[in-house]
Amino acid sequence: MNKETQNTIIDVGNYFIKYIGENKGGFSAKYTTNYQSYPDSFQRVEIDEFTTYLTIGEFSKEYDKTNKENFIPQLMYAICKANSGDVIKTNLCLMLPIMQMASKQKLIDIVSKNKHTKLKFNGVDKEIFIEDTLILPEGYSSYFSLSKEQKMGDICIIDCGSRTINLSIIENGKVVKLQTIKLGSYDLYTKIKNIENKDYSEEDIQRLIDNKIITVEEKEYTLFLSNILNSIKPYANLNTYKVYWTGGTSLMLKEYIKQLSLKASFVLDNASTSNVDGASEACKKVWSNGNKQE
Repeated sequence: MNKETQNTIIDVGNYFIKYIGENKGGFSAKYTTNYQSYPDSFQRVEIDEFTTYLTIGEFSKEYDKTNKENFIPQLMYAICKANSGDVIKTNLCLMLPIMQMASKQKLIDIVSKNKHTKLKFNGVDKEIFIEDTLILPEGYSSYFSLSKEQKMGDICIIDCGSRTINLSIIENGKVVKLQTIKLGSYDLYTKIKNIENKDYSEEDIQRLIDNKIITVEEKEYTLFLSNILNSIKPYANLNTYKVYWTGGTSLMLKEYIKQLSLKASFVLDNASTSNVDGASEACKKVWSNGNKQE
């Protein structure tokens, strides 16, 4: 493999996009294509003379990641954020919710159509070459970020996101169940919005909580965590596993997760980045051997 080729890992979330390449970071998934009178003030990508502004505007309402109309601009922006240089040659690793993995070839095809892209990144000319693409399931990707000791025995990874919970059960190193549950922080925010009975959007709720404009009673968090546990019951008896919680929603619920009576339950230290961290480790193994995705 060409030594100049990088590995870039990108997690295109509904609210936040994370990346690892030469650099590691993330940015808001908000975007707009509306005219801006002073473009230089904003983060942006221009592809085929069409400009998309990033980190401002609105979040996509599209749940299926393979159908997001803003996917390519956000992807190219993330690749540029993750890597330096005017010419970027990279392998690309993306993630899908477990229930959307059946659509992974569709996502690979979308990337393939844009594997050589010339664009302007914040006004600077860039040229991107995507050499190979790997798609990994969310939640399970976090497994590869665990230590050898953490991987021992039977484990259950609960990846709590904005729209879904991705459940990964691994027994003695073998995957026995991968399951997506349609429940996430968006559902909690909808309930809080209805309680407040004001003209708020779900996307505003966490910001309003952080700014102490609205106050959420503890019982709402405990009830939401109870809903999560009940949704998992048909798939796993958590008392029979080492349970690792990850994802941004698990951090929001961290203090309540600590109070659970489960025998072995831990919120990962890198809960906000465990998917990209794990995917990065998995990609090193795949591409260091010169393997290609089947």
